[in-house]
Amino acid sequence: MQKIYFKKLVDLNHQLKELVSISVDESISYKMENQGMRAVGSIMINGEYKDDQTKNSFHETIDLDILAQFEKITDKRDFHVKVEDFDYTLNDGNLTLVIQACIYGVQDDEDRVIETSAIPQVPIDDEDIASEIEELLREEEVAVPVNETIEEMPPITEEPVILESPKPQEMTIKEKIENHDDEDDDEDLGTYYLYIVQDGDNYQSIAKHYQVDEYQLKAYNHDRPLTQGTIVIVPYYS
Repeated sequence: MQKIYFKKLVDLNHQLKELVSISVDESISYKMENQGMRAVGSIMINGEYKDDQTKNSFHETIDLDILAQFEKITDKRDFHVKVEDFDYTLNDGNLTLVIQACIYGVQDDEDRVIETSAIPQVPIDDEDIASEIEELLREEEVAVPVNETIEEMPPITEEPVILESPKPQEMTIKEKIENHDDEDDDEDLGTYYLYIVQDGDNYQSIAKHYQVDEYQLKAYNHDRPLTQGTIVIVPYYS
C-alpha cells in the first residue's frame, strides 16, 4: 500500500468564522494500459461555514491521474485509490486541509506529501525562479539547463507517481508535514512527474518546458482539457 498526503488550501477570502460541516470523497475510474494501471478522477471537498452574518458553502476538487507500473502492482484486482482520513486547521479565516489517500494493490512504499494549494502571486526575481526550478529538478537527479531569463513562469510542483523506497516506520499526518520540507530524497524516484496546471498553461507550454513532444504529452493525458489545478503526467525520457 502507498500513502499520499495532499495538502490543500481552501481560500475563503479570510471570511471563515465558524466551520459548520465538511466532507471529503473520491470519484475515480480505472483502466489498464501498456505500462501499468491508471487511476483518473478527483477528490471532492464540500463544506459549509459561517462568516460574520451568513452561512456559505464551498466546493473544491483535487484532480488525480496516477499510473502504477506493473512491477509495483501486487494485486491487479485490488488496485484502487481511496480517501482514508483528513485533518484541517483554520488559518486567518481560511481553511487548510491535509487529506490522506491510500493506493491499494501496490507494494508498500514511502509516504509522500503533495502540495496542491495555489501559491500567492507575488513579485519574484527571475533569478529566484530559475534557482527554484533547478533545485526541484536536482532532487529528481535530472540535469536540465535553466534559462537565465524566465518571463512570468508559474510555480511548478513535481511529484513522482510511484516511489521505490520502502518506509521504515509510520508517521502521523502532523509529523509527516513537519518533516517533509527537511527530507533530502536522493534516490531515483521513477520516470514520471505530476505537474499541477497553473492559470495560462497549455500542452504546448508544458511540453516546451519539459522538452517533451507535445503530442506524446497529450496522448499520456488523453488530451484532457487543462484547467487550473488539473494534474498532468509528464513522462521523462533519459
